[in-house]
Parts: sequence; structure tokens; C-alpha cells
Amino acid sequence: MLNRKLFIFFSVIIPLITFLIIQFLYFSNSIDFTLYKSYTFGILIAALNFMIGFLTIRLGLNKPNKSFLIIVFGGVVIRFFLIFALIILTLSFLYVRMNSFIFTTFTFYFYYLIVEVLYLKNQKILIKNE
Repeated sequence: MLNRKLFIFFSVIIPLITFLIIQFLYFSNSIDFTLYKSYTFGILIAALNFMIGFLTIRLGLNKPNKSFLIIVFGGVVIRFFLIFALIILTLSFLYVRMNSFIFTTFTFYFYYLIVEVLYLKNQKILIKNE
């Protein structure tokens, strides 16, 4: 139960608090709209990547090892091309600050990657204990 609460905390609450801080900064006129869009799109793209990755992990978790690897690594390939396309489209067609957008996207990408690895580690421990 504690691990589930920690997972929800790290995967939902911390990014949501960060997003709310960005909202507050924008509505208090501390950052301009372009910077706000850059941060928001970066967080949303990384969150989309995490959701797809989490779904593929959940889908493959109760499968045999070979199927699990095919599902998870197939999901990684699909996520890579999707995120690459979204980053290129965002930089090409939306007026965002490139440095802020890239920094936010990759910061949250690596953050969510750590959450995914910790989730997999937790699930491995739970499966061993059964």
C-alpha cells in the first residue's frame, strides 16, 4: 500500500505541483506566454511518454519474459518515434522558446524514466514475494 502511494506521489503529485507553480507564475505575470507554452508543452509531451510507457509495462507485466520484452521494447520504439515527432512538430509549428522547451521535456522525460524503473523494480519485488 505504501509503495502504491509513493508511486502516485512521484508520478502524479510532484509533476502536478510543478505544473501548478508554472500556472501561478504565468497568471502572476512572472513569465510570459511563450515561456509558459514552452514549459507546458514540455511537461505534456513527457507525461504522454510516461503514460504510454506505463501502459505498455502494465500490459506486459503478467506475460512470459519473451512477450514482456517484446511489448516493453516495442513500446520504447513507438514512444521514441512519437516523442521525436511531437518535439519536431512543436518546434516547427508552435512558437516556443527552444531552450526552455527542450530543457523541460528532457527533465521530465528523465524524471518519469526514473519513476518507470522504480515501478518495475517494485513489481519485480512483489512478484518474487508471491
